[in-house]
Amino acid sequence: MRQTPNQSRKFESMIFTTEFDYEVIPPKTWKGPEDAKLMIVLHGRGDSLKPFREFDEELPLEGFTYLLLNAPRKYDGGYTWYAFPPKQGPEVARNRLKIFRLLEELQLQGWKLENIYFLGFSQGSLMSIDVGIRYPQRLGGIIGISGYIYFFENWLEEVSEAAYETPILITHGTEDFDLPIEDTQKDVWRLLFEAGIPLTWKEFKKEHEICVDYETPFIRNWIFANRKKRKSLASNSRNLIYENSLSL
Repeated sequence: MRQTPNQSRKFESMIFTTEFDYEVIPPKTWKGPEDAKLMIVLHGRGDSLKPFREFDEELPLEGFTYLLLNAPRKYDGGYTWYAFPPKQGPEVARNRLKIFRLLEELQLQGWKLENIYFLGFSQGSLMSIDVGIRYPQRLGGIIGISGYIYFFENWLEEVSEAAYETPILITHGTEDFDLPIEDTQKDVWRLLFEAGIPLTWKEFKKEHEICVDYETPFIRNWIFANRKKRKSLASNSRNLIYENSLSL
């Protein structure tokens, strides 16, 4: 856990989980637990939480704590959330339940669900969206970067009512040769038109990566814009939000 001496005692007791190996980046400013906001960060295949240890500098969000997770299974010098296609299902489902239990732990520690966000890259994107459309209570928001969506056989029956009130942002690169954008576009259209789940779709001229030059600034603005219009989203929860613009 990276923290300053005056933050140490405060944050040691604020976040604890037995579900995952994790690290915490405390906020630079602290206004009290009633306004505490949390960003849970999920890495991609073969990676770990280590590259995200400075993520608060790459995606600076005032008042946010960052909870960095390692996926449970070791793989290729790092960790993985699930097996290669077509065998993703069992581990996706198992890790979804682990994340559900993590959210229960966080609530017991005083965190409000409406102030908890998920940001996942690649495999982490799939896990974040999978949790976001099924969790039975409204979350602060879901950000999926350069991933795809795994559709279980009965996925429409598993979509929660809360998914229609949780803001979702999905981004992808037009030059992503690891995971072609066309495949993810098809998944996004399924969420929009088969389930009617509101979301924002944003394309960037980038490869399979998180672009700190223009993608993270967009994400930052999206987060704060959605916090401001939270009440209007809740009152018009079935309104589709689809943005298909290309940032150069």
